[in-house]
Parts: sequence; C-alpha cells; structure tokens
Amino acid sequence: MGLALQRNLKRAGYQVVHVDSGQALRHAYRRTQAQLVLLDLNLGAEDGIDLARELIATTSAAVIIITGRQELQDRIDGLDAGADDYIVKPFVIDEVLARIRAVLRRRAIESDPAETIVLGPFQLDTINQTLDRNGGQDACLTLTGTETRILGILLRQYGRAISRDRLSSRGAVDASDRSIDVHIGNIRRKLREAAMDELVITPVRGFGYRLRYEPLEPDADHDD
Repeated sequence: MGLALQRNLKRAGYQVVHVDSGQALRHAYRRTQAQLVLLDLNLGAEDGIDLARELIATTSAAVIIITGRQELQDRIDGLDAGADDYIVKPFVIDEVLARIRAVLRRRAIESDPAETIVLGPFQLDTINQTLDRNGGQDACLTLTGTETRILGILLRQYGRAISRDRLSSRGAVDASDRSIDVHIGNIRRKLREAAMDELVITPVRGFGYRLRYEPLEPDADHDD
C-alpha cells in the first residue's frame, strides 16, 4: 500500500495497518479483526488469488484487490475468488475511497438484523424463516435457516449479481463443492411450488446468482 493511500485513509478516519507478506497479514487480522483488507496480488511470495480465497473463506473481512495486473482474466479470477471489488493501478485515491465506502455500505446492508425484508408484495420473516406474499393471504412458504439467509442477501441486494462466496457467508456453506447451488435449487423449487413466480433467481455464469422481481401481468379483460 502506497504512503499516499495510507495517509488519505487515515485522514478519512480509518485505522490502517500495513503489512508486506501473507503471514504478516494473517497475524495482523488475528490481532485487529479488520473490517476490510486492501490486498495487493503481488504481496510477498504467495499467490495473491489464493490468499484472497483464504481470507474470504476464513475471515469476515471485506476484500478489495488492488493490483497492477490489468488483464481481463486477472479481474475475473479476482472476482470469482469472492473479492468485493477489483481496482487496477494506477488509480485515483478519491475513487479508491469511494469504492471502500460502497463496499462497507453493502456489507452493512447484508448484515442488517432487520427481522423483515420487503420486496413488492413479498415479505421475508428472518426470525420465523417464512416468505409470504400479501401478508400470507396469497401464498406462504417455510424455509430452512440457510435458505432464509441466502434469500435475505439476494433480496437486500435485489438486482445485483452476488458471488457464491458471499452467499456462502464466509464459510457457513461450502461454495467450493457447489452446495450453494443445491440450496439455490431448493429455494427455486419452493418458490415454484408456492406459485411465487414473480421472484426469479438466475445464475451469473462463473460468479453466482441474481434475483429479479418480475410482476405478473394482470389477466387481460375479455370482450363479452
């Protein structure tokens, strides 16, 4: 991390710890439980993508990759690893600060302890683990705890592509063995069986899933 970026982060009110190796990063995280890691892919001798995967699987920190690697495949690899963002050098410091704020806001929304999440006529009760439409008058279904958490993230981040690693909630579900896909499949089946066809979960190839809300068209009036 450059000195100019460190100074600006401190000026913006962040506590900054600078390390120059993967091992030092592990020690620093255990000591500080940092909310966010700015990870250079060329940190010491370790492979940066592998280190990003380790951080995402074993910590609760948000991870933003900052690197001089500009190839499209490097970006894809970084985001597929579960990084929250990917910034290429050279960068404008104000943009880095804005991206940090955006990632932390997004994380705060995902961890919102609100009991009920609303989208259109749908309400997800995260305490009772139920999803209903129009207060349960039209349809209601019961979810498992894992399904409730996954659907909650998709609803809060409506319209966004969410990575498998984020849906896995940092290791609560094993994204690597595709079990997240099984949970998504179960949610889709329950939505279909409850005739909640307006909620559509679609795969984002090589990344994760996105939830869309597609209100059903009202029945056309028929001429007498």
